Amino acid sequence: MAELRAQGRVGSPRALELLRRAWRAVELAERALTPVPRLLHGAADAEARELARQGLFWVLGAEAILRQEASHAARSDAAPLAGRSLHDLWAEADRGMLVTAAGSEGALHAVEVALRVDAFADFAELSPEEQARQARDLVTFVRTLGTLLETPRVSLDRLWTRRVLRMGLAFVVVAGLLGGGLYARSQRDNARDWARGRPYRASSAYPVASCKSPDQECSESPFFFFHTVEEERPWLEIDLGAKRRFSAVRVVNREDCCADRAVPLAFEVSNDRTKWHEVARRTETFNTWYADFAPTSARYVRVMALKKSSLHLHRVAVLR
Repeated sequence: MAELRAQGRVGSPRALELLRRAWRAVELAERALTPVPRLLHGAADAEARELARQGLFWVLGAEAILRQEASHAARSDAAPLAGRSLHDLWAEADRGMLVTAAGSEGALHAVEVALRVDAFADFAELSPEEQARQARDLVTFVRTLGTLLETPRVSLDRLWTRRVLRMGLAFVVVAGLLGGGLYARSQRDNARDWARGRPYRASSAYPVASCKSPDQECSESPFFFFHTVEEERPWLEIDLGAKRRFSAVRVVNREDCCADRAVPLAFEVSNDRTKWHEVARRTETFNTWYADFAPTSARYVRVMALKKSSLHLHRVAVLR
């Protein structure tokens, strides 16, 4: 807990409010990029990009406040965003964090170049392909940067939960009884899980923190263990090492946001990575999906989003 506080990114109410504004802007931008139903008057890439710029302003504002709090320079009456521009906040932000969110110095430079087009009227004069590319890249960058800012706070919240449990408060005992059944089921699933510790690969890799195969849990990526780029029918494949017999799958969705990206989701099996057979499908948004099916034997399994999307999950267990 002391380590997380030393990072200075656990957040005051003011910083959390700015992050909430950022997430709202990003969510609206993503809906503008992939509207359902389609818009009658063409793509809304320019509008999505403006919303993403607003989200970036709020994220950088939150980052500025968190840096002030880390150095004990913040005052309760301070208004660090008054009269500030997006470019002011960008110039003062932690460069290392910006590079991490972009994936590389080159990718960050591309974001900086795109941000130089300030006016939405000027942006509208760019080619449709360039508008679409810049809008999607900026939305992805802002979402990744916001996730990086929130990770220490989420980790600290989890540590607080463990401390409260250890204190043995009466109301925690009741919660523990309720959670005990879920924990026992999770432990039983771990013992039955053919996918535990087995290597995996995804259809693509997004340049953001994720776990390394075969790990499905790691401190670097608390919300998901893999993350694809946005593409048609993204997938994750797990090699069980040999032909195994199983009859159920448990899939835990990404924990911080974007649960709708994973559906509809198909669970498929194969023995040669060429011919695949679907044994289960989920069409409704979920946090945890248990699917039972007739016992089957296969060496390879995969989960696939049946649309153009990004795929990112917290856990995939194949249960004997």
